[in-house]
Amino acid sequence: MIHNNPVQLQVRQAAQILGGNITNCHHALEELRRLSLILFSQTRAQETDIRRWFAAEGFGIDEDGFWTSLPLLAAYRNDRAPANAVSWSWHPDLVHNPDACFRMYCLRDAGTYLAEIRARLPDAAWIYYQDVTNTAIQFPYIDQITAITPDFDWSSYHTYVSVAPENNPEREIRWTSPTIDYAGEGLILSASVPVYFLNRFIGLWSIDLPMESLYKKSIFDTTMKGQVNFIIDRSGHLVAHPWVETKIDKEKGSLYQGHIRNLDKKFARLDIPALYREKTGHKLLARESDNETVVWFEVIPGIEWIFIASVPSRSMEDAVNLRIRKALDQVRSGDFSYRIKEVEDIDRAGHIAEGFNRMVEALEEQERIREENRKEKKKLETRLSHFQRMEAIGTLAGGIAHDFNNILFPILGYTELLLGDLPEDSKEHEMVSSIYRAAGRARDLTRQILTFSRQTEIKNQVVSFQSIAKEALKLLRASIPTSIEIINKIRNDCPAVYGDPTKLHQIIMNLCTNAFHAVETSGGRFEVCLEPITVGTEEMPGLDSLSPGTYIRLTVSDNGHGMDEATTMQIFDPYFTTKEEGKGTGLGLSVTYGIVTKLKGAMKVYSEPGKGSVFHVYLPAADLPAARHEETETEQKGGTERILLVDDETSITVMVKQFLERYGYSITAFTDSRDALAAFTQAPDEFDLVITDMSMPEMSGDLLAVKLKEIRPDISIILTTGFSEKISDKTYDTNAIDRFFMKPVAVGDLNRAIRSLMDTDDTDID
Repeated sequence: MIHNNPVQLQVRQAAQILGGNITNCHHALEELRRLSLILFSQTRAQETDIRRWFAAEGFGIDEDGFWTSLPLLAAYRNDRAPANAVSWSWHPDLVHNPDACFRMYCLRDAGTYLAEIRARLPDAAWIYYQDVTNTAIQFPYIDQITAITPDFDWSSYHTYVSVAPENNPEREIRWTSPTIDYAGEGLILSASVPVYFLNRFIGLWSIDLPMESLYKKSIFDTTMKGQVNFIIDRSGHLVAHPWVETKIDKEKGSLYQGHIRNLDKKFARLDIPALYREKTGHKLLARESDNETVVWFEVIPGIEWIFIASVPSRSMEDAVNLRIRKALDQVRSGDFSYRIKEVEDIDRAGHIAEGFNRMVEALEEQERIREENRKEKKKLETRLSHFQRMEAIGTLAGGIAHDFNNILFPILGYTELLLGDLPEDSKEHEMVSSIYRAAGRARDLTRQILTFSRQTEIKNQVVSFQSIAKEALKLLRASIPTSIEIINKIRNDCPAVYGDPTKLHQIIMNLCTNAFHAVETSGGRFEVCLEPITVGTEEMPGLDSLSPGTYIRLTVSDNGHGMDEATTMQIFDPYFTTKEEGKGTGLGLSVTYGIVTKLKGAMKVYSEPGKGSVFHVYLPAADLPAARHEETETEQKGGTERILLVDDETSITVMVKQFLERYGYSITAFTDSRDALAAFTQAPDEFDLVITDMSMPEMSGDLLAVKLKEIRPDISIILTTGFSEKISDKTYDTNAIDRFFMKPVAVGDLNRAIRSLMDTDDTDID
């Protein structure tokens, strides 16, 4: 009667379902721990990067005393916060804590991943990271003051205490006892995983789950009369019971869980520690009376709960008696084929079979969820691998850019020399001009690569968007088959816009590339239109974020396959792509949307399957006209100053020397920085200005500049570099370096910098 009966089967199946839900939560926590360790170990950030982040996100102290993004808080309070936004628990005193700032900076974009994990745990109330610096992030976004105060001590929080080193030396995932969630989710359980970096405890990830989200009400369904199913914890307190509820007193901040011994005095005889040791089985209670009870139990791994089914012995005997009576009726009717097998065969009864089928269906559903989790885990691992490859590409790009810029420098310089020597109406002048423009595009491409790898930053400026658009279409036309028609409707009367030319170029290239892919197989066409447009105070669907004024509207339309509404809603999500694997990253439109948004613009898209797509980009017009080159090379004035030129590339020193001598300067050139230092040390007053490269063997340009200034503090120094991780136009030492240029630099620009420094010195002397 005891073994392999339907009650025991029900207990095991219910425990498996509960254990599966616990395992899903554990997998999510392990993913969060791995993600944070990758971010903490691979993120490179200086204090200036963090300050720029503060400025870009509008960080400040809110009226409740928290250090947070004020625009995001305002958006949340107006129900306009992004779905992947995270909130910050950050006391203003910790803004100067370098560990707090660095780790919060590393997790600044974690909302996308947290949203994905929460999608796999749809019942999760909160996902949050707590740092030993007493800072934290929460997802989804929450107005901090509704849950805690700015001086809240996270180290006293129950999740923190549960995994702190002194309480969890094994560094395992730990679950806490039920608590009250004052942010609105009622009675919750919390699971936490500690995060150790370089063998040092630095924080923890936690997931809060409503109690009832871990089990379905069906676990209370029974197969026998008088059966009761319930869950207890290690101390014997009731976790879930069909009619005994946990009492919550929010005013006092307390809760009361009933104890198993209060259900019936016979449960006082249960040895709960023994149940944990045995993990599964049954116990017979109250043998001395006819009110015997059989208790089946199964320990749920990972959370230290026990699922229990309590059944009166009488109910089981009645089931057996019914089976026996049925067998006797069959014999009485003359059917001798019916056999009463072992007592465990009573599970063939209809209601038991139905219960079993429900269990199997639940297991199938659980396996489906597990498979989805495995797929999601694989996708996350693929994305993390992609980020690692991108970082490696960025490092490689820096080295390539340095060498490529050094190659381009003499090409641009010598063509600039030739242009000055050749008659402007000659065929040779036209040919050299083409070389100069091509080299200029190569220079811009190098800067775009460095921008892509985040190793340089091109400043926003007032530019002609139509000029950039026309240049982009020229490049596209050369790379797209002639079977694809490109219709150019770019107006020349468009006002200038304020932006990064490289990123504006990227907007056009991304949209046009998508349009090309949409018509690639059909040999269709796409159209590019650029025109001024006025956005007024009247309501314009999709443009609510734009202030009234003049805008430039870029429209890229195609007659390709188009998209349905569901696809259109997702196209700006990172990594979403409709292209087959290997042909798209899903980043193009996401990056484009980010660029447009940062320029205070907007994007709209219209699409219909079979009819094509239309993308509109709105960018605000600049108040000033596009910048123009102030003077030609022939209009520039030179000088007679004595210049010390240092660059380890002979081709560069020869070219720059020859060019500057045309302006009347006296040039002393060296390809070894040590020789240059020796010459300057011997006769420091023989030079009026120094031009030096940054990356040189033996002694770098910035170190040379410091040594020269030590000898003669008033010497003017110009530093050039193809690329260096050590220095940029924002980080160079202004005490040692007076001007900074990224190679390749137009020699005319170099001359203007010389005159600026020398003419300023003359004015000071007068």
